[in-house]
Amino acid sequence: MRFGFVAKFVVALTLLVLAIVLLKSTFNRQFTTKDPVIVGKQPLPTKDVIPAFSAMTDVKEKKRAFFNFIRPGIVNANRAIALDRQYLLDLKAGFANDMQIPDRFEDILHRYKLSDEDFSLQTIEKLLHRVDVIPNELVMVQAANESGWGTSRFARLGLNFFGQWCFSKGCGLVPSARNEDANHEVKVFKSVDESIASYLNNLNTHPAYRHLRDVRGVLRQNNEAVTAAKLAPGLTSYSERGEEYVFELLQMLRHNKAYL
Repeated sequence: MRFGFVAKFVVALTLLVLAIVLLKSTFNRQFTTKDPVIVGKQPLPTKDVIPAFSAMTDVKEKKRAFFNFIRPGIVNANRAIALDRQYLLDLKAGFANDMQIPDRFEDILHRYKLSDEDFSLQTIEKLLHRVDVIPNELVMVQAANESGWGTSRFARLGLNFFGQWCFSKGCGLVPSARNEDANHEVKVFKSVDESIASYLNNLNTHPAYRHLRDVRGVLRQNNEAVTAAKLAPGLTSYSERGEEYVFELLQMLRHNKAYL
């Protein structure tokens, strides 16, 4: 009798463990992006798994989890920009007219959309105006704002945390509220890191954010700190809400200091 009871208990315990594993697997599939995203006619597999931010009911926990998730990619992307900037500063310091054009210099020219420029001190100065970091805190709050703290369809399915657009059919996800005469889509990325790098490159190259780069350049010239609050006004063109959008970002910076 005792043996039979133990056997039944072991079987019941095993079934309970299996049920928990299956339930957990189902829950994870509901809130992650392991399943392929269909873009255009081809499935685009995503490499990163987004935490189930929408399932987090505690606001503090959700904020902490979101910033902890997005911060490493931002730090690494800005570190890569800082290394390119230091390379340009070193190149400027040792520049000579008879120097051969370094491959790395040409690569930076291409990435920062100045490939038509020649190899000169003037071009290096133009690059230094673009090849510079965006404060981590500003990138983090903008990611939170644009992605709804990681819960938006574009973040979950397209790994797009900054609402970046593309304009060829099938390049991304079609917004549900898009005007009939519009043709933009919200771009799909292969990884969160790719999304961050694209966003930073956009701020550092697009004409719409020239004011942001000009403010940053003046701060550099005056040896002043390049802070999120000082650069935020340069993002009025990022949203149709303009100054209201910037005010919202500044509020987010103030209200989330403990997490940033």
